[in-house]
Amino acid sequence: MMPPYQAAQVSVPKADTASKTPSEEEREQNLLSALDAGEPLLRPANIPVPDQPAFDWLWNAAAWKPGMKAPASSFPKGSKAEHEAQAWRAFLASGEGAAKLPLSQSGSRLLLWEWMRNRDRHAPLPKHARRAIEDRLLAGGPSIIRGWALRHALCFAIAEKDGDRLTRLKAAHGSKAPETFAGAQALLGLLGGPSPAFRLWQLPGLRYQDAQLGELGPRSVWICPPGFPVPQGAAWIIPSETGEQNGRETDLSPGMRAEAEALTPELKGRAAWFAASRGEWEDLGLSWFPILIELDKDGNLASVKMGDAAP
Repeated sequence: MMPPYQAAQVSVPKADTASKTPSEEEREQNLLSALDAGEPLLRPANIPVPDQPAFDWLWNAAAWKPGMKAPASSFPKGSKAEHEAQAWRAFLASGEGAAKLPLSQSGSRLLLWEWMRNRDRHAPLPKHARRAIEDRLLAGGPSIIRGWALRHALCFAIAEKDGDRLTRLKAAHGSKAPETFAGAQALLGLLGGPSPAFRLWQLPGLRYQDAQLGELGPRSVWICPPGFPVPQGAAWIIPSETGEQNGRETDLSPGMRAEAEALTPELKGRAAWFAASRGEWEDLGLSWFPILIELDKDGNLASVKMGDAAP
């Protein structure tokens, strides 16, 4: 399973002293990949002068976090790109007019992504406004930001049980991520019925149990590594970092057992389950943490809030 996206903590820029001068696209890709992985951001050395303003705007956008002062413009006065940067500075000060903001610059797309995710957590946008932003981000720009936007759109479509939205997304973007859409469709098809049985290892003790999620007891299931608050009364499943087992083995490999036993301090006295197989979860579209599954009184899957749509 993929970990949740976490923005990097940007501090003092570090120079990348590699002799090969990357292209503009490679510079963007390297910066966004580090941001996606939560790694320190390395500023390339020797950026060609014509490319500096656009990269600086992206760099400033990567450093920006909600609540901070709007990023400084790096573009020549009077240029079209300068007008775009100033429109963004005005928007971040007021929060109004997101639908009409120019997005010719990758830095502007990154700012829109960060702004939307902040709204998800504190003042969620109306459905139509959120989807309009998702579609704008999906329409162009760096592939990594488009990937984030697609994940966002799929997570909310599943949370809202909206098969029509999923169908439209698949028609527009399915050829680029067929396995992702197959999993999302499988997950949407499970809603309203029982979950498949999973092999789970009890924590502590590491005895395995083949169980549907509705057989674990509580009416909600939280699937997430340690580090997030576990919802009150939820059954907690901790996924393996590697997920290398096949899901039906009767014993854990030495490395997997060591990983599971190392979780004991994180339990803080409560029971949990360890999921040693990643593939069987991802095949059902359960791919992005955290995941909150609500069950009805009969133990059937009532809702799945995952990734960007999770509480």
